[in-house]
Amino acid sequence: MTRKLKHCVLVLMATLTITGALAEESEEAAPAAPEGLSAEEISRMMDNPVGELIMLPIQYDFKRVKGPNTDGAHTVSTIKLTPTFPVNLGDINIINRVALSFPSLPIDDGFPTFLTQVPETVVGTPGAAPPPGVDPFDGRTEGFGDLVYVGLLSPRRAIKTKSASIIWGVGPTAIFPTASKDVLGQGKYQIGPAAVVGYLGKEWTLGLFGQHWRSIGGDDSRPNVQQTNVQYFIYKKLRNQWSIGASPSITISQSDVTGETLLNVPVGIGVNKTLFLGKLPARVGVEAHYYAIHEDQTIAPRWGLRFSITPVIPAAMLRR
Repeated sequence: MTRKLKHCVLVLMATLTITGALAEESEEAAPAAPEGLSAEEISRMMDNPVGELIMLPIQYDFKRVKGPNTDGAHTVSTIKLTPTFPVNLGDINIINRVALSFPSLPIDDGFPTFLTQVPETVVGTPGAAPPPGVDPFDGRTEGFGDLVYVGLLSPRRAIKTKSASIIWGVGPTAIFPTASKDVLGQGKYQIGPAAVVGYLGKEWTLGLFGQHWRSIGGDDSRPNVQQTNVQYFIYKKLRNQWSIGASPSITISQSDVTGETLLNVPVGIGVNKTLFLGKLPARVGVEAHYYAIHEDQTIAPRWGLRFSITPVIPAAMLRR
């Protein structure tokens, strides 16, 4: 077992231990949330990706990637903050999400088109694999990545059935070339559509959140971009605001130069818990992802771990 893998396992064990301790404390104390909401009610509201909650997901992704002409697997890690806040327009909400990423890639900044940091994962650029005898993994580049914005218009009232609520939302999404170093971003302004649909049942939470981007400008020396990210989420609710499941992302990218299409499909499993940190509601979770379908002709992830904590505030509090 490598040193980095041992460190990752220790972090995983520590996260589960801390989560369990916080859960026991929250169940014993059972403090009242703002607005008098219980942990169960907050948990149910957090299951709705277009609900009336202000959230600040903080996510750490650890991935092992490999590809042709590379010596074994290498580590890619990303810290991502995604402030999410609704704006009420009568019967419609606009759910605003701004993704700020801080990637750390095992690659020199001299290979700006070799490795591409796409939201939620890492994929290679078609036709841009390193030539034989050239090892790009000769250092590490860290900094700020491209900024991603999505605005979803969604009805405030979900579609009710006997056993569940059906939610949906549509809107635009955009990527801005804000990366502090070339290799940490794609160098292109990108826009496209986004949509989400979800089934919020008493026992299961299921859904799809898709985004598609095409480049419309930016650095002329960088390749044009056409890519899709589809996050699917499936969770089984357990007792005391625990749940088991996963929310990995399928990525599809296409090269305007070669016409090649790259597909990466992960499967995963994990647990999360909704609790109180003092009086602040939050959800803490850990997931493991394995890429059952991955590309071999360029750099692609093989497996990864995700650690997350999501503090929340009911939006109604700010309208008082």
